[in-house]
Amino acid sequence: MATFVQTNVGLYYGGYSLASSFNAIALNLGNSPQDNTVYGDTFVSNAAGLSSVTLEAEGFWESATDVVLQASLGSDDTVVSVTPVDQAAGSPSIFSKFTASTYNPISTGTVGSMMGFSLSTEGRGEKSVSGEILVIPATYTSSSESATNASIGAVSATQSIYSALHVTAASGTLDVIVESAPSNWSSEATEITHTQFTAIGAELKSKAGANTDAYWRVKYTISGSFDFIVSLGII
Repeated sequence: MATFVQTNVGLYYGGYSLASSFNAIALNLGNSPQDNTVYGDTFVSNAAGLSSVTLEAEGFWESATDVVLQASLGSDDTVVSVTPVDQAAGSPSIFSKFTASTYNPISTGTVGSMMGFSLSTEGRGEKSVSGEILVIPATYTSSSESATNASIGAVSATQSIYSALHVTAASGTLDVIVESAPSNWSSEATEITHTQFTAIGAELKSKAGANTDAYWRVKYTISGSFDFIVSLGII
């Protein structure tokens, strides 16, 4: 099993790329088991309870990041993507929707040291999706109308395909769709259509299975110039 040293973790928070302000990120996935032990049992028994996802992070204070994080307090619709290895095509991406519950703009501030901040967020009812990057973060212009594809797999009747789009710079219009196909590449069908973007922001959309297509791609049409990243995952 491959291991790696964290050197290029990405953090996409709504319409912002904030990794350069952070030096520690922790994603916590959990479940609250409920005791259902009854007479006759010879061992403690538990039933699966409610699932949860939280993100804990800290870093060095910057005014631009501070404005974003303060504004996010109380917002229950912030799309967050963490790219634990790098931002290359095919690299892992973990994403969901979060509510910022605690933001400490000055968590450490001793004389002579860097001034630090900390952030705590909680999932807002969306599943945490482990997927992969299909469109890498970069500047795309009106000359771009492109597609990237990957063999992500079929969607069962109990699963959904999820698409996380973060737009971090915007001028003009951006249209993004997600397509599937049974082979690489023919007989494609549109599965997800993102809202047209004219400003920075983020959107998480999904479509429930079943879908036997194993190949997936992201297509985009731009008038102007946009910086964005798109990740797909099936759960």
